[in-house]
Parts: sequence; structure tokens; C-alpha cells
Amino acid sequence: MKKVIVKTLTLLCFMAGFMLQAKAQNVTLVVTNTNGTEQTYQLTEESQLHFENGERLVIENANGTNFTWQLSDIRKIVCAEMTGTEENKASKLQILPNPSHHQVYIKNLSGNSQGRIYTLDGRMVKAFEASEGMMLDISDLSEGMYLLSINGQTLKLMKL
Repeated sequence: MKKVIVKTLTLLCFMAGFMLQAKAQNVTLVVTNTNGTEQTYQLTEESQLHFENGERLVIENANGTNFTWQLSDIRKIVCAEMTGTEENKASKLQILPNPSHHQVYIKNLSGNSQGRIYTLDGRMVKAFEASEGMMLDISDLSEGMYLLSINGQTLKLMKL
């Protein structure tokens, strides 16, 4: 069961990272539960997909409807359709260098924001105040892949 959850989380992280870096008007997400039932959701560019306490997947919509699943109840998630996407290159957050051993430089961030770094299983391992041009110390993290989230943008971060 643990392998299924890890595979699901890996897929979710990739999908969430892609969705947050592109401006999508319509995304169809199909969630298959461990009992075999499927649920279909329409996500808009205002929708947010995130992990809560490393135990739940949460979809929040701008209209106030939220959906929550225990990760242990999810068998598979598929991004069935994505329409109306366009790259938003002007405001695309960047971290340099990536991969890195000790520090990363944050580029293309307007104003100050709360930043977070998550493991691929959804655990938050670092919270920080982010600002344009700052050097973020990651020397306290173990080697591996992480997700860095700032201002609704999510980037993959590799710590060497």
C-alpha cells in the first residue's frame, strides 16, 4: 500500500507543479478510490491542489467547494484533460542553481511572500519568508527531491 501512495504522490506532485506553472482554464481530474469508485472534478485556474499534514489531498475551489481525501483511500489520479493553457513566462518563479548543495537564489518574485519546502510525500520541511533576489539556505535538508512553493507557484528542487 505504501508504494501505491508514493507513486500517487509522485504523480500528484508532477501534475500540481505543471498546473501551477501554466495558466489553465479547464482541467479534468479523475480520482480513483481504493474501492474502485471514480470521482471527476473540474479544476479552474483559481483551484488549488495541496497536501494537508502529509495525510490528505485537498482541492480548494474559488467558489468555496473543497474536496478532501485520505491518501490511503486513493488508488490513482489522472489528469484527463487540460485545455486553454498558456505559459506565463513573465512572472515565472526561478531558483538557481538547481540542483544545489547549499543555497539557491530566488528570481522573479514580486514582493515578500511565505515560502515552503515539501518532501515528495507531502511533509513540510521548511517555511521561510521569501523575497526577490534572496539566497535560500538548503544545507540543512537531506539529499533528494523537494517541492518549493511560493505565491501559488511550485518548483522542483534537487538537493545534492
